[in-house]
Amino acid sequence: MLAIAGKDGAAQDAYAIPLSEVAAAWPDLLGRTLLPPCPYRGLESFTAQDGKSGVFVGREAEVERLRNMVKAKPLVMVTGPSGVGKSSLVAAGLRPELENEGWRVATFRPGTAPFEAVARALLEVERPGAQHSLEELERRAEALRLEGFWPVASRIAVLTGQPLALVGDQFEETFGSRAGADPLPFLHSLLPPAETTLDPRVRLVCTLRADFLPDLLELPDVGGRIQDRQLNVSPLDEAALTRVIVEPARLCGVSFSPGLPERIAGEASKAVGSLPLLEFTLTELWPLQQERQISFDSYHGLGGVSGALNQHAEKVYHWLGEHMRLEEHRIRRVLLAMVRARGGSANAVRVTAHRAHLGDDWHVARLLAEPEHRIVVLGTAGPDTAEIAHEALIREWDRLSGWVQEDAAFQQWLSVMEERAREGDLLSATRVAEAQRWLGERKSDIPPDVAAFIEHSSEVLLRQQQQTRQLLTQSQELTEQLRLRTRELEDQAALLARQNRDLEVKNSEIEEARQSLEERAEQLAVSTRYKNEFLANMSHELRTPLNSLLILAKLLADNPDSNLSPKQVEFAAVIHSAGSDLLQLINDILDLAKVEAGRMEIHPTDVSPRDVLAYLEQAFQPMTDEKNLQFLVRVSSELPETLFTDEQRLVQVLRNLLSNAVKFTDTGSVEVVARHATAVPVGLREQMTRSGSLAHLDAPVIEFRITDTGIGIPAAKLGVIFDAFKQADGTTSRKYGGTGLGLSISRDIGRLLGGEIGVESEQGRGSAFSLYLPLSRPVPIQPFQPRERRGAPASRTVEVRFHGEKVLVVDDDLRNVFALTQILEGHGLTVRYAENGREGIEVLEEDRDIAGVLMDIMMPEMDGYEATAAIRATPGLSRLPVIVLTARAMAEDRARAHEAGASAYLTKPVDQDDLLTTLRTWLPANNQRDSR
Repeated sequence: MLAIAGKDGAAQDAYAIPLSEVAAAWPDLLGRTLLPPCPYRGLESFTAQDGKSGVFVGREAEVERLRNMVKAKPLVMVTGPSGVGKSSLVAAGLRPELENEGWRVATFRPGTAPFEAVARALLEVERPGAQHSLEELERRAEALRLEGFWPVASRIAVLTGQPLALVGDQFEETFGSRAGADPLPFLHSLLPPAETTLDPRVRLVCTLRADFLPDLLELPDVGGRIQDRQLNVSPLDEAALTRVIVEPARLCGVSFSPGLPERIAGEASKAVGSLPLLEFTLTELWPLQQERQISFDSYHGLGGVSGALNQHAEKVYHWLGEHMRLEEHRIRRVLLAMVRARGGSANAVRVTAHRAHLGDDWHVARLLAEPEHRIVVLGTAGPDTAEIAHEALIREWDRLSGWVQEDAAFQQWLSVMEERAREGDLLSATRVAEAQRWLGERKSDIPPDVAAFIEHSSEVLLRQQQQTRQLLTQSQELTEQLRLRTRELEDQAALLARQNRDLEVKNSEIEEARQSLEERAEQLAVSTRYKNEFLANMSHELRTPLNSLLILAKLLADNPDSNLSPKQVEFAAVIHSAGSDLLQLINDILDLAKVEAGRMEIHPTDVSPRDVLAYLEQAFQPMTDEKNLQFLVRVSSELPETLFTDEQRLVQVLRNLLSNAVKFTDTGSVEVVARHATAVPVGLREQMTRSGSLAHLDAPVIEFRITDTGIGIPAAKLGVIFDAFKQADGTTSRKYGGTGLGLSISRDIGRLLGGEIGVESEQGRGSAFSLYLPLSRPVPIQPFQPRERRGAPASRTVEVRFHGEKVLVVDDDLRNVFALTQILEGHGLTVRYAENGREGIEVLEEDRDIAGVLMDIMMPEMDGYEATAAIRATPGLSRLPVIVLTARAMAEDRARAHEAGASAYLTKPVDQDDLLTTLRTWLPANNQRDSR
């Protein structure tokens, strides 16, 4: 700056004129004496302004590649060795390009608080130049932790109306954040998964030293996030380095002696981290120019590329010693606090030192950071922090490199301690002893957090040692006790040997008993199989004659020709009634066998309690009318419309209970009520809860209560009435009939349905049986609409008539054929007969007018299963209705018949109305066989 004022102050004015303007006005006078501004950056990175002014050269191809990657990918990780110029490539190469295209660009370094660093950069983008309060910073950092970087950045891009690019410089600092901090939350928040679709208005560019890349890739769920998103930057070759030397100087009108740029570029290309060394060398050369030219003499006087940095650092070191009177150990301590090495200076890295650790030597760090020295940079990781200006100093400054080599053992130990402190991995006794030695020798050089960690490990180890001594004392005491006990044990061992011999004998007896039990279990399994086979055969052998007996007795009782006397009709009715009782006995025995064998199947559906009671009312009203009993059926309006249970089994239980009520009541009334249960006996409710039917003791329960004014049950007999073949007393059976199976079967079926049966009775006054079931899957109450129930008494009034259709009866029992023929021909059908399945197929082949088949199962030559399957496989007969009519009443028989292709399945003795209704269903013209 040149100051000009009027002579003697007469004009009372003065002017300040920049020397660059003076040099432009009088080049001959000042142009050769004033130095233009230095275009080189020393150990600092290039800036966006350098890119715009043209002094950043040599990386045009990498800038183009990086710009194309930013266009295509949300994240770009710029990697390369230390000193290759990664930060300059982004700051001076990419940033001007993005800003010219309208992007807002912000830069952060992770430091010790990475979330806060990103939050500060985003606040600056949102309100450039504004003062941001600590509260704003904390809110933004918390938003980044909770939501992640990308949603927050997208909102800022929308708010500013410009796309946003965030630059994470020196990203390796992520691994050196606060002791014990886990970098994963920050990395997962910042680095997007590979398959995620992100806002194209937001981009993230990070610079990372290549030696930290393996550590980053090994972290959980991180490697995939940076795959195919890396730009690897290599060192500049000699031609590019020559451009870096010549072109910035040319812009300032400065030249080099011929051949000097190539010489400098050649030496720089051989050095590790060549770019910062080269920039520092050129910065040091700039003041040595003569008449706008830099000569070989100046370069050699500086010591060349390798000597420039060393020479500058030595000057600063000697200045501190000579002018500031600082001892070497203080300078050494400050610089080594900013270095960590596990294998000497070649592998050393710079780290951040804190003022609290340096203490009084913080003054030394500030002197090293003065502009004319530039050995140290302050505030890189927040207030009161410092670090070495560039890692090139560690390698190229011989004095510092030597200190690092001399301090290698301590540096290696300190690196291990810092790592252990971050992980919270307590030290072993050997490590604690080693740490105590270093604390005694180098306490001032150990960071406070490491010292605290060592102290904590020592305290834990001391407690452990105390516990060990206590345990040793206890062990000695126990040893003495053990010696005394050994004698006792020897005596006991002899006793135990005798007991073992006795035990072996008992084990042998137990093994023999076990084998005997296995044999009995096998015999029981065989017995059970024989029992099941016997029940199936018994059912068939009893039902077969019962079929013809019931059919013919019903025909006689109906007296269609009116040729029987009333007494004869009564005899036929008695025969039919006795046969029906025998059929009920057979069914009860089969049900009991199924329950005992665990083979009774439950098929729950949504069942209407109102429909069930309506059906029971229709079925039992004639019986109560016949005995002049009052019959009441009530359904609570508070009940849901449906109950999730097995309708067939529910009806079976209620029919049994209602049959008993009608049978044992001669005068008075029988009442059936369905309602919410308000007073379930505690024992029954607990039983339903233990079985899993109720979720808890207070779960809702529905009660079906059947009350009568009959003979009642003595209190002493209430405990046995649910046992099989048991009734209140023998006279009951003789007077009222029955086998004593009904209540036993009803209780077991009730439990299969998830419920219980309770009873209240007083002899001579009547009984009340209650079926309790869990209320599950309730639905809104709707108006009651009775539905037609197949087989209900109301349907039996329908007269079924046919018109000469032919029906083939296939059965080897002529009694059944005769009985069935009477029914079928009496209702307008024409009957043909076959003795077995093979003969039946022959009849079907010769008579194509047959409209349906009644098929028995157990027949000689070809049984009903084979015959039905053969009919289904015969062209022209595949759609012919085949109704299985058999005395095989087991569930597996029904399933096997349907697998063979049966259209319907009826068991003998067959109910006349059920048979005619089934035939009416299957014989209409649209269900007849294929047209042939």
